[in-house]
Amino acid sequence: MTINEACIKVLTELGGKAPLKIICAKVQEIVVLRGATPYNSICTELITHPKNFRRSPGQKGWWELTSYQEEIAKLKELVAELKEENQLLKAVPKEADFVEKFLKEVVNEYKRKRTEADPIRNILRHMGHEDAAAVLDAWIDVKEDELAKALLRLAEKPTYRYERGAVHLDKKKSLEHNPKILDKK
Repeated sequence: MTINEACIKVLTELGGKAPLKIICAKVQEIVVLRGATPYNSICTELITHPKNFRRSPGQKGWWELTSYQEEIAKLKELVAELKEENQLLKAVPKEADFVEKFLKEVVNEYKRKRTEADPIRNILRHMGHEDAAAVLDAWIDVKEDELAKALLRLAEKPTYRYERGAVHLDKKKSLEHNPKILDKK
């Protein structure tokens, strides 16, 4: 392996840019240099091959592969493109936002006929929106439970006059034994 090839290999392993002392130490591990001044031989190689190497601008004692700046420019361009794409993606309405608004509309639309919202709950579940389906399911169940409780409370409080011998608890018992009204109890 030549000194030039060793310098390219070392700089590539170091990310395309490194201080001269590290370059020289690593090159000497790869290539056996004969002579009294291996450091000067490596420096001469870096200086005489501007096609492959150049001094790093603004950093004294650092060298880089000439292609290193081209790679940095490509990476900067890619980063700018990805940032722009990311901004565009952030501007797109999210599915979760839609589902949340949709649930609010369903609850509002079916507040008087909540059991009719069951097909929508099934559709949400089939589309993979388990959480949204669970919310709608709980809404349907909670409302029915509240209805049953409200009916029982109403039956406990007499709101009309009873004939002799009738008790308001008779109405409560009839509600408790009606499975259509209290099936969620």
